[in-house]
Amino acid sequence: MKFNWGHGLFVVIILGITGFLTLVFITTQERIDMVTDEYYPKELKYQKQIEKTKNYNALTQKIELKVNGDLAVVFPKLTDKPEGITGNIHIYRPSDKRLDLQKEIQLDTTFTTMFNKSALQSGKYEVIIEWQANNQPYFAKMPLYID
Repeated sequence: MKFNWGHGLFVVIILGITGFLTLVFITTQERIDMVTDEYYPKELKYQKQIEKTKNYNALTQKIELKVNGDLAVVFPKLTDKPEGITGNIHIYRPSDKRLDLQKEIQLDTTFTTMFNKSALQSGKYEVIIEWQANNQPYFAKMPLYID
């Protein structure tokens, strides 16, 4: 039996179909996470977030992120007591929402809250902090890189 152009055409079609099915299988296995599951309701409240960000930008002291053995989030001393600052800290991993951390703000006497660094894998995170002090709302978003 000789190999002719009909056989070659058949081989090319089979290879094309196999390649296409392989690409379909690979793309169905890829995880794609939304930034947030409640995208539209949050978008409607975005003007309030802009006001909170303006309040934060007007502060003379900013929040500090310190990574030593653990992750320390140091707040500015806007009140006399640490209990005067309330809110949430969200450590957001853009590539995989399963690695996100969320914690209510609980400050010690040095206006610091701690996160266990072992809970964070190496890579890029965003620290999103929404808090209130002296009846004034604040919002801050900072990058964080873990080695």
